[in-house]
Amino acid sequence: MKIGYARVSSSNQDLELQKEELLKAGCKKIYSESVSAKDNNRTELMAMIESLRTDDIIVVYKIDRIARSLKGLIEIIELLNEKSVDLISLDSGDRVDTTSPMGKAFFQIAGVFAELELGMINSRTKAGIEKAKLDGVKFGRTTGSKNKKTPDKVERIKIFLKADKELRLD
Repeated sequence: MKIGYARVSSSNQDLELQKEELLKAGCKKIYSESVSAKDNNRTELMAMIESLRTDDIIVVYKIDRIARSLKGLIEIIELLNEKSVDLISLDSGDRVDTTSPMGKAFFQIAGVFAELELGMINSRTKAGIEKAKLDGVKFGRTTGSKNKKTPDKVERIKIFLKADKELRLD
């Protein structure tokens, strides 16, 4: 069975294009989530991997939707290999199909480029932040501002301390 996996990095991004393409590719079930791919500990990704059966095929819109680092990609491929599951990417720029030896090799190369892209994004972000700081842009809270929830938390802590109880602030 073909199973789709769609992911965007934040909740203000849209998953619909990915889902439409996965349905066109013949996916019978689609797992989707709005979360960063900085690691593989993602709810829907783990649920999908857990549900896989031998000879299933995972389909993604682009390879960087399933993993953003080579390490993360290798970890996922190892999990898929253990279950005898293949992976297909629909994007023409990183077309991957691990059902063939050439596809498996290309998949690993695409993973290297996904990691390179992430590194370049991080470098540009850090450079932009440094430039902004040099230009006088302040980051974080303004001097003297306070968290509006602090007084409530202080009162709750006092109550719990008097009662000799543990307090969870989440």
